[in-house]
Formats: sequence, C-alpha cells, structure tokens
Amino acid sequence: MKPNIYSQNMKALRKNLPELAKLISGELSADCEYIIEESKSKELTLALKTGDKTTQIHSKYDPAREAKQQIEKSELVNPKLLVIYGLGLGYHVKAALETFKRDISCMFVIERDLSAFRIAVEHVDLSDLLKDKRIKWLIGLKETEAYAACYNAINREGLSLQLYLKTITVFSQPVLTTLYADYDKEIMRHFREAAHATIFNYGNSSDDSLIGLNNILDNINIIIRNPGIKDLYNGFKGVPGIIVSTGPSLSKNIETLKQAVGKSVIVAADASLAPMCKKNIKPDMTVSLERITKTGRIYEELSEDYKKDIYLAATPVIMNMAYEQWNGPKIIVYRDFAHFKWIGIEKGILPIGPSCSNQAFQILKAMGCDPIILVGQDCAFESAEKTHADDVSSLTKLNLRESDLIKVKGNYTDWVYTNNIYNIFRKNFVTDIASYAGKCINATEGGAFIEGSELMTLQEAIDKYCTNEIDVKEVCNKKLKIPSESDVVSSWSSFKRVLKETINEVEEVISACDKGAVEIEKFEERLANEGYNEIEDFLERFPEKDLDSVYLVLNKLRLKAITSGKYFNLFLMHIIQMIIIHFEIEFNALPSMSQDQKRCRLQAIKMLKRWFPQIRDVSRRSLEHIKSQKAENFRNESVFERVILENKPLFDISWEEYKKIVLAKNPGDADKHSLLFYYAKEQENMRKANYYMTQKDLERHQVRIAELKEALKSYFNLEV
Repeated sequence: MKPNIYSQNMKALRKNLPELAKLISGELSADCEYIIEESKSKELTLALKTGDKTTQIHSKYDPAREAKQQIEKSELVNPKLLVIYGLGLGYHVKAALETFKRDISCMFVIERDLSAFRIAVEHVDLSDLLKDKRIKWLIGLKETEAYAACYNAINREGLSLQLYLKTITVFSQPVLTTLYADYDKEIMRHFREAAHATIFNYGNSSDDSLIGLNNILDNINIIIRNPGIKDLYNGFKGVPGIIVSTGPSLSKNIETLKQAVGKSVIVAADASLAPMCKKNIKPDMTVSLERITKTGRIYEELSEDYKKDIYLAATPVIMNMAYEQWNGPKIIVYRDFAHFKWIGIEKGILPIGPSCSNQAFQILKAMGCDPIILVGQDCAFESAEKTHADDVSSLTKLNLRESDLIKVKGNYTDWVYTNNIYNIFRKNFVTDIASYAGKCINATEGGAFIEGSELMTLQEAIDKYCTNEIDVKEVCNKKLKIPSESDVVSSWSSFKRVLKETINEVEEVISACDKGAVEIEKFEERLANEGYNEIEDFLERFPEKDLDSVYLVLNKLRLKAITSGKYFNLFLMHIIQMIIIHFEIEFNALPSMSQDQKRCRLQAIKMLKRWFPQIRDVSRRSLEHIKSQKAENFRNESVFERVILENKPLFDISWEEYKKIVLAKNPGDADKHSLLFYYAKEQENMRKANYYMTQKDLERHQVRIAELKEALKSYFNLEV
C-alpha cells in the first residue's frame, strides 16, 4: 500500500462516493490473491492468483501503453455512454477518457470484486477518476441485485444520462472478461433491461399522456377539495402494510387475509376489490392510476355500501367518472409527473411505477409501514387463459396469446409464465424494494421471484407481524386535513393564474414550431430547385457551410420550443417528453450509424421535419383543452367562492344574507342567483355531511342537486 495515494483516493471517495468508501473500509474477503508488482516502465502491474495458477491482468512491461493500444484497437463507435467491465488498476479507464475525451458523456465502470477495487485504491492514484462526475461506479454487484443497482444508477442521473441510452458502447478488460465472462454477460443483460425499462417509463404515446392531462383538468375540483397523501407520511410507522393484487395465487389465500383486517394497513389494487368484496373483506384503501374508462366501470360493479368506508387513494389522472362512481372518502396521490407540480396544489408526490401494486407499495412506504407484505403479487400467469384470481372483474381480461408468454424464475418453481409488461411490473418491485429500508415479505404463495423480498406464507406473515390492533380509519381521520373553504378559494385563484400564464407560453411553442416547419420547407424547395434528387449527390455537392447554417437555425428553434418557460415545461413536458426524449436518443445515436457528419446533419433535419409538426399538434390540442377548461372555470365559478371572498362561509349563510352580498354587486337575475345559491348549498351540505348521513338522506340530496342542475340548464342555459 502507498499511504499517500490511499489517503488521497479515500478523501475523494468519502466526498463523492461515501457509501463505496464505507464498503471498502471494512473487512473484505476475496476468492483470489491480488499481486502488485512494478513493471519495466516503473508503473505498477497486477496479477491474479487462484490456487497454483497466476494470471497476468496488465502488461509486465508497459501497462499504460498496453491499455491505450487496446482501447484504440477496439474501434469504439460513438461512445457517448461507455460501459467498462473490469477495473484492474484503472489503466483502461484513463486510456478511454483520453482517447474519447470529446465523445464520452457518461461512463460506467463495473468491477465484480470489492477487494480488487480496494487494491487499486491502495496502490494507484485514482483521485481524478473518483472526482469525475461522468464516471459511475458499480462495484461488487451481486447478480441478484444488479438490475436494481443499474436501474437506480440510470435514473438517478436523469436526462443527462438517459438521452444516451441507445449509444451504449462496451469495452471489457481483455483478461478479466475471459475470467469472468458469465458475470459480465449477466450484468450487461441487467444493464440493458434497466435501460429499456427507463425508456419504457417515458411512454410511447403522447395521446395517452394527453388523456391524463385532460383528466387532471377535469378533476381539478376533486384535487382542490380533498386531502393529500402527504398528510399520512410516517402516519403508520412500524405498522405492517399489505398489498392485495389480482394474481392467480390470490385465490389460494384470500380467506386467510381476513385475519389481517384491523391489524395492518391493507391497500388493494382496484381490480382486487371484486374478489375481496365477495369474501366480505374490506381493505383500508384502494389505489388506481389508469386513465381509462375501465377504472370507473370496476367501481360501478361494487355496492355503495361496500365502498363508503374505503379510502380511494388514486392519482387524479383517472377519469372523472371513476371519482363519480366512488362514494367513499378520497385521498389525492400525485405521481412524479411534472403536471402535478404545474397545478401548484400540494398533495404529496410519490415515485410510482407502472402498476397499481407499485403505487400501493410507495403509499405504504411513505406512510412508514414495515414490513410490507405482498399478496396476489404473482407478476405471472398460470397460462394465457388464466391470468388473474377467481372473481376478478372481466374488465381486467388480458387476451394473451401463447406467443406472448415468456419464462422467468418462480418463487416455488424453476420458472413461471409472464409477459414483457408484467415482467416490467416485477422489476419495478425489485427497484422499489432495493430503496426501501424496511422488510418486504412476499406472501403470494406462487408467482414470479422478486429479488429482495423474503418468502413466507400469508399465514406465517400474519402470525409473525400482524399481532396488534390498529384503527386505520381513526388515524386517517385525525391526520388527513380536509381543505377549508378559504384554502379552496386560494387554490382556485392560484390555479387560474397558472392557466393564464401557461396559455401564453404554449402559444410561443406553437409559434416556434411553425417557424421550424417553414424553414424546412424552404430547405426542401432549394433542394428541388437545385436538382438534388439522390442522397449521394447531395452529400457530394451541397455546401457543408450552408447545411450547418440550416441545421443551426432549426436547432435554435427546437431549443426555443422546449425551453419556453416554467409553466410550459411543467404543463406539457410530460406529454411531449416521449417525443423529445425518443428524438434526442435517436439523434445522439446518429454517429453510431454513420461517422459522416454531413450525412448525420441531413438525417437530423429529416427527423426535425417530423418533430416540429408533432410538438406543434400536441401543443395545439393541449391548448384547446386548457382554454376550454379556463372558460368552464370562469363560467361555472361557484357561488360559494364569491361568498367566501367576503369571509362569510356559505354553510352558515342564509339566502337573505347572500342577496345582500351578491345581488348588491350583480343586480337582476335574482331567480338565477337563487338557484345557484341553493345548488351550491346542497353541494356544500353533501360534502360536509357525506360521511355520516343515511343512505336515504344521501339520495334525497342527490335528487335535489340533479333538479337544480336541470333548472339552471333549462331556464338560464347555465351548466354547473
């Protein structure tokens, strides 16, 4: 060991990678002996000894020169995201950075053995590498933990890394990869799957995201008037939480689940409510995140009496009709989408994955539950026909074909069937569990293996962890803060300002896209007028300076479109991000397909020809809806808002008092204002009393509200 070098490296490690510094400071065991010697060039070299066999990792003559030659001979193309397998003494990492210093945006260094990494830290100056923000270190990964580690590393870096996921280039230290080929292959599989899942999470349809945005706008009143999940953060610390999903294995142990009621926080995926209802089991909460009509129809199939005490903890991208079908209490749960930062009404944001069960996990984690117990979480199918538990709504039917099925490791069998989507759900659990400080028990009693979870039967899990009584509803009632009327008015006023600013910014984006489309038309007209009919002819004759000029103008307009202001980025970015990100990924991959810069520029312009109209059209459609929502908000601005602005709560105000406030400012239309007043008051009575009124009273109020709505529409053409 060289003390000065070790001290310098550890200082850099503790500052930049404290967890890794802690790992190599403890006791380590290795399956081989590492031998450090001085080479002929006076630089250190490394050998690896296993039993009687010694393998030289670096040259005994000039290890730095050898590494440089190996990197240069590898002919790596477009190594914007470079993965290096095997650290050795770091010569290859340094050679790659020197050779491709203008190309590398991000580098992953993967070394299987913590002891090997410590040897390098003890003997070679790696401090510059350890300080380099471009380098990500994946050291000592177990194969069972590799997917979660790769996924978290990719997502931790955000777009600065993710835009290069289609440029992944691999270099393997020649000797180490021969010794550990199976390990390298397995880690690379996990790395590519993590990259694929990251791209998948951005979606591939702006239409789907636009539906979600429209639903958020339609649900804005529900968002404003209901409490958020943030009120329950750490509210159930140390209480066991149970996620009930709809896998085929749920049919095996659903009866056992009854024993956990009142001794845990039970959160059910929306589709699992039907079989639970049939068994007379009430969860404490249900979750939903689908934007489609199906969610509302699932709720419609359930009795009002069953739903009335269950909290609906949904992300408000679900359709408004789903909320209308739910007569129980509601909790607003934001997914980590920019939309929810855009509306500016805090409710609590969670890093929710692609499925309802992933959502349930994050809710239980946020509430402090420990352990989290998985039930019916197969992430797998018995067959193409049998994909869910008994009694699950027919609306969840998948219509799989045998060709859709793939095999993955099972919990209790060598393999089970799943498909690519459900395998992504499974992998999302792997990453969720990896970032969870508590224990995760997989009590599914079947299904696919989820790395990081501990297998138990549900009976064993209940006997061990569900031993104390807990009144979940009482805790929720104490902690959830229903917005006051002044909160409601304040939120509405703030949101209207956001709408106004957003409209201005989206119009600027549309203008930039229109200009980009015009510039491309002018470019194509020139090509036609000057007789460029073949690509090779264009590459030979068209002035490179002119091509650069066209490209720079278009790129400037593109950047203007995607950096138009804070409201635009929050409002529309989630909708157009899949267009932008897929474009950027393909754009960054162009040099991988051709090293001819002129050809790459031409291809980029062709891509922008599609890009500008796509962004413009999505922006226009969003603008139409937001303008419609703005008009509706002002047209239907509730009477009680105006009253509360006078600091007089409608719940306690009489018609005579109301007339003095409103009709003094709006003389005439007394009949219309009378109807509006009583409509608003009925709504307020319903909201305040909904949790304790009888079913008969509830129905009476609903009929009265319907009559008032019809009267306003018939006599005054006013929709509320």
